[in-house]
Amino acid sequence: MKTRHSGSMQKLARIRLVARTRMAWEQARDARSRGNARSTARAQARLNALNRALALLALQG
Repeated sequence: MKTRHSGSMQKLARIRLVARTRMAWEQARDARSRGNARSTARAQARLNALNRALALLALQG
């Protein structure tokens, strides 16, 4: 029973990570369109970090 709960929690965490990455991509796109260099750099750094996290999950299986 515990493994089923753990598996569903992991799936939920993956879904949340994908959603956060999507939001970060949209924020980076919006920041680029506004032309503010500082906000663009912050948004891009956040997107890069979330993309790395997704890549690590993909490598784990």
